[in-house]
Amino acid sequence: MGVRDMRRRDFLKSLSLTAVALASTPIWQAARAAAAGRAKITEVKLIPLRVVKDLGSYPDWQGSPRNYYIGGGAFSEVHTDQGMIGIGPEFNPALLKQINTVLVGADPFDIEVLAARLYDLGGSGGGYRGSAGVEIAIWDLIGKLSNQPLYKLWGADRERVVPYASMLRLSTPKERGELATKLKGEGWKAMKVRSSFSTMREDIELVESIRKSTSDDWTIMCDGNKAPFNEGSTKGVRWDFTRACQTALEYQRLGVYWLEEPLPRYAYDELAELNRMITMKLAGGEGNRGIHEFRDLLDKGCFDIVQPEVMLEGPTHLRKIAVLAESSEKMCIPHVGDSRLGTVCDLHLVASWPDAVAPYLEIFNDQPIGDYTGPFAIFENPLVLTKDGYFDLPQGPGLGMKVREDFIVRS
Repeated sequence: MGVRDMRRRDFLKSLSLTAVALASTPIWQAARAAAAGRAKITEVKLIPLRVVKDLGSYPDWQGSPRNYYIGGGAFSEVHTDQGMIGIGPEFNPALLKQINTVLVGADPFDIEVLAARLYDLGGSGGGYRGSAGVEIAIWDLIGKLSNQPLYKLWGADRERVVPYASMLRLSTPKERGELATKLKGEGWKAMKVRSSFSTMREDIELVESIRKSTSDDWTIMCDGNKAPFNEGSTKGVRWDFTRACQTALEYQRLGVYWLEEPLPRYAYDELAELNRMITMKLAGGEGNRGIHEFRDLLDKGCFDIVQPEVMLEGPTHLRKIAVLAESSEKMCIPHVGDSRLGTVCDLHLVASWPDAVAPYLEIFNDQPIGDYTGPFAIFENPLVLTKDGYFDLPQGPGLGMKVREDFIVRS
């Protein structure tokens, strides 16, 4: 049988990782010739943002306080000798000198090489705020030099994406049911809640309350949070295989769309066994690192949906992970990002993949304090939910976002 006659997934499964990388080669290479000259990176900066308003705090699902501000933090800038500047999320300031050593004098279009070098510095090893934010800024720069939005350079599949409202608090079933009703009225189509109560009965009542308050056309996802970034730090209830299985079967009965992280991150055999026992989708992978780990998750049948985190892996890795997922007839729905530029990058990524691969975008929207509009307030053109429940893709070049000058602290 020739390649032409093979099913696409069988062909892709036969490829090595190197070939998969080639299969996901972006069309932006053709844009290099259209870019004005050969830009060179001259400097990388970390730009602080002032806090405009303190919104208070609330306990997350582990009981740890989450402070919420409008403004604060920082963002990255990658400057060129042509005066063009790419912007991205903040990064670990301890890496600033090393990042400049790697990037100054480089051609931003050499992104495969640059992304690999940044990843070695701290794309994952540097933690959640490693160097991935700088890679995003380089991609923004490539889009600006090419005068195209990133989702178009990556191969646009659509120009609007469905976000789902993701919760951080472990609240009561009654409150979650009331919030679901409110969110549905605002146009949201889906909601993800934390399933970390001390008893399974409470976890089930949570979903029953939301389902009763909405209807069967409202999509519910549940997050067990059993694979935190630092697995030794979790304060929640740890599920064994029996409880994970019993909970999954009850959620399946209630029409839950997916159950996320029901077991520890590297419990590959148990995850695969659980996945074989149910028809509901299993999801996870937000803390996994490296393309090889996602290949293992897919090959072993652990998840129907992999959820790489762009602030750990960077967009270059995420694009390759999506190819691996599609070749296995699975989904790739990224973890939330940073709720600002990292999340906007996720939006461009999702819009460049087929809807069957990435039907949703995760957005933290735990009202009232954790309303999604707070983090986006730093932008001149913030993302806004449409009345029919979508985010429209920014049409400016690169990420298509501009930070408001009144938030920026210039030295």
